[in-house]
Amino acid sequence: MNTAIVTFSPTGTSSAIAQAISRGINPGEMKTIDVTRGEAVTKEFDSDTVVVVSVPVYGGHVAPPALQRLEHISGNNTPAVAVVVYGNRHYEAALDQLAEFLGNRGFRVIAAGTFIGEHSYSTAETPIATGRPDAEDLRFAEQFGKAVGQKLSTAPNAPAIDVSSIEKPVQDAEVMVSFQQTVMGWMQQGVPIPSAPQVDTNLCTGCGTCVDCCPTHAIPANSPSTTDAGVCIKCCACVKACPTGARTFPTPFAALLTKKFAEPKENKTLL
Repeated sequence: MNTAIVTFSPTGTSSAIAQAISRGINPGEMKTIDVTRGEAVTKEFDSDTVVVVSVPVYGGHVAPPALQRLEHISGNNTPAVAVVVYGNRHYEAALDQLAEFLGNRGFRVIAAGTFIGEHSYSTAETPIATGRPDAEDLRFAEQFGKAVGQKLSTAPNAPAIDVSSIEKPVQDAEVMVSFQQTVMGWMQQGVPIPSAPQVDTNLCTGCGTCVDCCPTHAIPANSPSTTDAGVCIKCCACVKACPTGARTFPTPFAALLTKKFAEPKENKTLL
């Protein structure tokens, strides 16, 4: 069976997982549609192709630009693998959202996975799932892909699965309550929450790396030391890519997430 990847992946984690899964399904050539820095695409997939759709989770939902740019993909009873990648807190409604999105467009979700990727806000000072997916994560993803391939070889017309039955991340109730109370306290106190990365103009060389990696074109080429906060999705791709460390995103959420969700979560899959 042919294999295709569809992904939105500002910092590369969703793409890395998708590629590993696809290698497991079919180690041969695979088609890739990456809408991270492009516009919406129109593409119809036939039933002889299994499509691995991998997207990041922002605030418990699929990253909005991903769904916007994939609005016009469609399947013809096409088997699909729905994958969401989250930063070690929780993916909440994202997997159900992605599966419904695909089902409404003619795809048959025959497998699903929830994987860990380094959080957008992770830094050396506030590490959150740093370096993930790591080598073990990618091996796990590839083994999952092999299982998907075996399933399709024995049951090419396997029905869609109920993704809501996937094993959920273990969350300590007290930690969650404390996290929510802290955030509510910030709101009541008016604690400033940045809406876009900040730039140290003394460090910025104007190289344009951030312009090239921004998925929403929030950084103008003629003024790379600025960011349009109204367009920025806080993926922090520019922060991670900046070669001089000129870009930072000093959100209080980073330290809070590091404190409350340091315990590594596990990848989970469903066939």
